[in-house]
Amino acid sequence: MTPRFKGGCRPRKVGQRGRGSLYIQVYPSTLTNASRMMKIATSIHEAGYFDQTHLVGVHADGMPARTPIMPGLIVNRIRGSARGGNLGRVLRVLMWQPRVYAHYRSQPLAVVAAHNVWVLPLCWILACRWGAALAYNAHELETEAIAMTGAKQRVARVIEARLIARCSIISVVNVPIADWYARRYGIRPIVVGNVPEVADEEVDLRTRLGIASNEMLYIHTGNIARGRSIPLILTTFARTRHHVVFLGDGPLTADVVRASGRHRNIHWLEPVRPDLVVAHVREADVSLCLIEQHLSLSDRLSSPNKLMEALAADTPPLCSELVEARRLLDAAATTWILSSPARELGEALNRIHKQDVEDFRSTWAGVQAWTEEVRPLVEKFAEISLESDPDQFENR
Repeated sequence: MTPRFKGGCRPRKVGQRGRGSLYIQVYPSTLTNASRMMKIATSIHEAGYFDQTHLVGVHADGMPARTPIMPGLIVNRIRGSARGGNLGRVLRVLMWQPRVYAHYRSQPLAVVAAHNVWVLPLCWILACRWGAALAYNAHELETEAIAMTGAKQRVARVIEARLIARCSIISVVNVPIADWYARRYGIRPIVVGNVPEVADEEVDLRTRLGIASNEMLYIHTGNIARGRSIPLILTTFARTRHHVVFLGDGPLTADVVRASGRHRNIHWLEPVRPDLVVAHVREADVSLCLIEQHLSLSDRLSSPNKLMEALAADTPPLCSELVEARRLLDAAATTWILSSPARELGEALNRIHKQDVEDFRSTWAGVQAWTEEVRPLVEKFAEISLESDPDQFENR
C-alpha cells in the first residue's frame, strides 16, 4: 500500500515519462566514497525506469563537477560548502541546498531520493514541485547517530517524523533498523544490506607482509578513527604473537603507523579500491569489527562495512555486541561476539585457533549477491510504476 500523503502534496508514481524521467539521489558530501549510493543508483538505472539518474553531492576544489558513470548515469557535484561539523552542516543548508533546488527545480523529476535526514525537506520540496515520488534511503539510524545530541537531535527527529509518511519508498541497511522504524512510525522499510563489491582479483597479503601460513593474521578494514577500538587493538596485539593489519586510513592512522614501527606483528596498509577489500579480508584468518556500541543506538544497531566485508569473504568477524552481528552469526555468535571487548579481547586472541576459523568457513552459508539484496527495492520501483501506468511496462 502507498502511504497516505499529508500536507497537500501527493507524489505521483514513477514511470510517467510524459512529465519526466529523471531520478536524483541527494547526499550532502563530495561523494568520493559513496559506494552504497552508486550501487543503488546503478541497479535502479539499469532497470530502465528513467532516462537519467543523477547522484547529487557537494562540489569541492580539485574535483570534477560532473562525472559520467554510464550512459544516463552521472555524479553531479554542486558548489556549496565542503566543511565538516556543525558549521559545515549549516553552510550546506544556507548555500548548497538552495543551489541544488535552483538547479533541479526546472528539470523533469520522477523520483527524488534523500540519503540522509538533513536533505529530506529539500527533497520533499522538489518532489512536490514536480509531483515526483519521494524516497528516503537512510544509511544508518539517522536520528540516533552519535553526532545527534541536544537541539540538533530534536530537529532531526521532527524532520523525520513529519516527512517519513510522505515517502513512497523507504529503505534501510538491516533488519534491526527496519524493526526500529516499524515500531517508531508504523512503517516497514525495505531492507537493502551493505553487501560489498567484490572484484574478481586475488591478492597475496601474507607474502606482502612476510607472515607465515601457520601464524594467525587479523585484519581491520575501513576508517581508522575513534569508536572502533583502535587503541584497544594496538595495546592488546602489542602483547601477543598474533599479527594484525590495518587496511585503511583515518584520524588515528599515525598511531597505527607508530605502533607498526615498534612491533613486528602490527602492520598498516594504505586503502585499496572498495572492490578489492574483500580479497584482502579473505587472506586473513579473522576480521575485527569492534565497534564501541555504547556510543549511540545507531552504532548498536549498525551493520558496519567491515562486518559485511568479512562475511562476504567467508572470514569470521570478531565482533562487539551488535544486534545485527548476533542475528547473522546465529549459533556461531558464542565464539565470535565479545560482550566486552575491553575485557575479553586478550582472552579471545588466546583461545581462537586455526581450527575455529576452519569450523566457521565450513559452516557459514555466505551472503547473497548484491543483485539479490537490492531486488526488493528494484521491485518496489516496478510496483509503483505499474500502479501508475499498467500498460507502460507490460513488455518489459
